[in-house]
Amino acid sequence: MRKDARQNQKKILTTARQLFSARGVDAVSMKDIASAAGIGAGTLYRHYAHKSTLCLALVTDRVRAFITDCDQYLITSQADAVEQFNVVLGRYLSIREANMALLTNVEAGEPGRLQFYQSELYRDLAQLFRRVISNLTPGLTTATLTFRTDMLIAMLKSTSYAFQRNERQLSQTEILTELRQLLQS
Repeated sequence: MRKDARQNQKKILTTARQLFSARGVDAVSMKDIASAAGIGAGTLYRHYAHKSTLCLALVTDRVRAFITDCDQYLITSQADAVEQFNVVLGRYLSIREANMALLTNVEAGEPGRLQFYQSELYRDLAQLFRRVISNLTPGLTTATLTFRTDMLIAMLKSTSYAFQRNERQLSQTEILTELRQLLQS
């Protein structure tokens, strides 16, 4: 990528982060971002064709850091499989809550629906969860392990998670317990 393109990309991400923080993700349009960044709409769309791809770019570093931290935790942890599940999924739920608006936009955006599931980020997240699930429930076939991993991620999508927290009034701990019991059966 050219130097000016890298500078524009950085400017877009910084501006979007500031606007989203000040006004909320839903209240900010791509036009607002281009205008505030002092770039043309074409430049913005060359970098991020849709708002969902921009939101994915903003949350990627945070999710990558979570994955790295959890990988390190699993390498050094002497905890049993239940505790490892609780720690890893508890951290994931905290990341989800802290980035709910960005993740909701990624999941809701037309191009974002499949884009996330086909991304390297999804593969890395799924690999982490497969590891935790296989420790929790040893002996699963590869197909079953992959299915449970995909379903765990799907169950924790923003709308489902928000429904459990807000409508069902479940705490993070209660959600973790229910998920663990579901995956262990």
